[in-house]
Amino acid sequence: MRVTDRHRYDIVGTRVEASKEINAKALETLSSLKKVNRVSDNPNGVAGGIHLKDRISSNEQYQKTIEFSKGMLERTETALAGIQDNMIRLKELAIGMASDTYDHPSRLAAAEEVREILKEVVQLGNTTFNNRYVFSGFRSQTPSLSLDGKFLGDDGALVLQIGENQFQQVSVQARELFEANVDERATGHANMIDTVEQLLAGLTSNSKDSIRFAIGELDFQLEKTANFQAKVGSIVTGLNGAAERASRNVEMDKGTMSTVFDADIFEASSDFRRSEAVLQSTLLASTKLLQPSLLNFLQ
Repeated sequence: MRVTDRHRYDIVGTRVEASKEINAKALETLSSLKKVNRVSDNPNGVAGGIHLKDRISSNEQYQKTIEFSKGMLERTETALAGIQDNMIRLKELAIGMASDTYDHPSRLAAAEEVREILKEVVQLGNTTFNNRYVFSGFRSQTPSLSLDGKFLGDDGALVLQIGENQFQQVSVQARELFEANVDERATGHANMIDTVEQLLAGLTSNSKDSIRFAIGELDFQLEKTANFQAKVGSIVTGLNGAAERASRNVEMDKGTMSTVFDADIFEASSDFRRSEAVLQSTLLASTKLLQPSLLNFLQ
């Protein structure tokens, strides 16, 4: 075989292999709908994709944490609303029973309702979420209130990460709600359950003065409960904002990932048809190029 013939065969082989490689790549892209199927396809894109996947995973975990926190806070908010409603009812009873309109038997009957409310307040204080007592701080496996209303939790506050370099307290420190602090005691205020028991004692002893004193204390407990409701609402607002940011970040990063890795089906189909046509043309041209002419044969 002459050198020119070998050179011609080499050219033909190179063209055919190149066309086959392009066609195979186009078919792989169309089949997987991925522009990047191996690191060599886009080394920089793959490196950036790893970073994006990590960010997406982190933000999705933040979303789960936020949803858990919101669930716990919603349960906390419901309990506080229940306590608030009971304090309002107790005040209504106290105002009514403090007047001269009612006699001792009437006050004894009201005392029975107060006892039931007292039990309900303790139950609300022992509200749980995911088998954890929401008002107990770090002692979340321990009931927040004893049957006689003593606070059994601690001052711990649950703090969780809800974003990159962003941490949020997602539980309330309920000792301040159920117990009077030193300054409050110095001004004559008592614990929440003690306040209810003061009203109960005034009703059972038929003491209008005690009942009237309990009205002021119930106002104090109502204000404290409202303050805690406001704290929970503020935390939930912050969590909602963090959830929106995490959701946007996930959406944006997934969009960037799609731009780098995902193929457009119409573009992929067009590229495959084009590569198929080029391959067929190359094979046809190669066949003609390799067919020896009479002149070449006579030479």
